Amino acid sequence: MTGTKDQNKDNNKDKKKQDREGALHALALTTTIGMELAIAVLLGYYGGQYLDQRMATEPWFMLAGVLIGLAAGTVGVYKTLKGFLGE
Repeated sequence: MTGTKDQNKDNNKDKKKQDREGALHALALTTTIGMELAIAVLLGYYGGQYLDQRMATEPWFMLAGVLIGLAAGTVGVYKTLKGFLGE
């Protein structure tokens, strides 16, 4: 009987550890995705704003920068998901 109780305790510990690792994995994934998108869009925005000021073409380069940043962020998220999911 004692062996069964010890096995159950070990199984419960393993399950809790897996749950914790799964939660940390999900947190890392969502943080990475959010940061990738935010940084890419912000870089596009500020880069476009800089070009607009230099060339007096406001707001065209800023809009293009945001769209390019969004596209680059989406590609980054795709690659990140591919790496996290191991495909």
